[in-house]
Amino acid sequence: MVYVSMTGFRPRGITRLPTFWWRTIRSFRQAQRAPGNLATAARLVDGVYHTMTVWSDPASVRAFVARGAHLKAMKDFRKLGAGSTYGCTCDEIPTWDTVYDLWKRYGREV
Repeated sequence: MVYVSMTGFRPRGITRLPTFWWRTIRSFRQAQRAPGNLATAARLVDGVYHTMTVWSDPASVRAFVARGAHLKAMKDFRKLGAGSTYGCTCDEIPTWDTVYDLWKRYGREV
């Protein structure tokens, strides 16, 4: 079993992009190095910036979001834009398209 998470984010205008990118790059690097991280991916789809991470267990993702660059990014989230997230357990690492479809159907606004 693995835990997969996808976030889709739409920045509030061009003036927010520098801070958005700073927070995103640092959070993405943090995820890549975090204990329990099995995969990271990012894509731009229809003007929405998406990240997908795959974790060995839910505890690993909880530890990741509670510290470092990701925690700082979450504190700026509403100021920088809006988005939604979805997470679930899977028997194996899913494809991007599978997770994206689940995110579209079940994602919740944050």
